[in-house]
Amino acid sequence: MELIFVVCLVSQPDRCSVERPSFQEPFVNVIACSRTGVFRAAEWAEQHPKYTVRRWKCEPRQV
Repeated sequence: MELIFVVCLVSQPDRCSVERPSFQEPFVNVIACSRTGVFRAAEWAEQHPKYTVRRWKCEPRQV
């Protein structure tokens, strides 16, 4: 599973992109991803203050 964010620039909210951050601890299943997704999104936003996380979701990892 991977966590996917839709992020937008704070200064230009209509400029958005998709981010697929990698984490040291991979998600075993969708439940594990869903439980920590909001916390990971908050951490990511804190580390990237020019962006805001508009949405996030868990999807199977693409190989």
